[in-house]
Amino acid sequence: MPSDASNDSDSRALPQDWRARTQRSVVQLVGWVGAYVLLAGGSYACLARSVVGGVALAVLAGVVLVRVFILQHDCAHRSLFQRPLTNDRVGMVLGLLTLAPHAYWRAMHLVHHSSSGDLDRRGVGDIVTMTAREYLALKPSERLRYRLYRHPAVLLGVGPIFQFMLRFRMPGIVPKERGPERRSILVTNLALLAVHLAFLGLGDWPRWLGVHLLITQVAAGLGIWLFYVQHQVEQPYWVPRAQWSLKGSALQGSSHLRLPRALEWLFGAINLHHVHHLKPQVPNYLLRDYMEQHGLAEEGVKLGLRESLLAFRLKVYDEATGRMTGFPPVPAVQGRPPVTAAPSIEPSGHLGRLLTFSGEER
Repeated sequence: MPSDASNDSDSRALPQDWRARTQRSVVQLVGWVGAYVLLAGGSYACLARSVVGGVALAVLAGVVLVRVFILQHDCAHRSLFQRPLTNDRVGMVLGLLTLAPHAYWRAMHLVHHSSSGDLDRRGVGDIVTMTAREYLALKPSERLRYRLYRHPAVLLGVGPIFQFMLRFRMPGIVPKERGPERRSILVTNLALLAVHLAFLGLGDWPRWLGVHLLITQVAAGLGIWLFYVQHQVEQPYWVPRAQWSLKGSALQGSSHLRLPRALEWLFGAINLHHVHHLKPQVPNYLLRDYMEQHGLAEEGVKLGLRESLLAFRLKVYDEATGRMTGFPPVPAVQGRPPVTAAPSIEPSGHLGRLLTFSGEER
């Protein structure tokens, strides 16, 4: 688990030029949250008269919700505002819209930043990735679960709905001693319950549920695509813990997804992921400026839109070649070789869980 003293939890360690600018942050917050509420409400109202219009507005609301999540992501790094408490409170409110309990998600995400690319610490806040040797050592039923988990239909379809609508509702995924994280799940659940009860009593609940499901699917699917391509690359940075470094993880193991500027603006420059991992205290609206002024434009694992889609063919990490590959062929006769898997990959034995949680201190 991360501690508040971790180096990416407070923007005050940055030079003033790269710290959050309150006015810009407030404008983003009001603009994007307002746009989301208007589109979601418009979809609900329009759906009573036009299915096509209601669905179109719900899809737009889902796209805008991705940007709302980017704002929550900045709050998780305490980079949207200069005061940590302001970030935590705003992040909690945004979590009611994104369905991601803020304190819990923040804890997992900071572990991800401290361990991305570390072969000995995989699975917390990550897309679960096995080595080829680990995959071949699995039982047939375990290999099938892993194959299903890595299938694009699960990663972009079933998985996001499971993660955001079901798993994030379960306080039991957090150890009892982690009070703030458990409370964030409970508070989010109570707020969602209140909203649904309001529609049950005062509105058309089935129509609202349909809008809610469609918005969540669009937002979570887009979000998982963006998250997947940030580190799932053909020549990744995977090293044992003793060799791991923050700079190596950022510049050699994080993608530089080259998007049209309009999409980069829409997604809060999260495509410049190598810069974000190097300096997570920098708010989204300063990431491009930081990249250009510090000569980082040619750093990171460069991908285009086409390469980002082809990345879904990557399934396991081959330690022998240092590359991500498809599934390796399983020998016809195989005595399962001994293998020591990273304990955080699958602590409960269920690969169907999109994310895992541990009490590990950063």
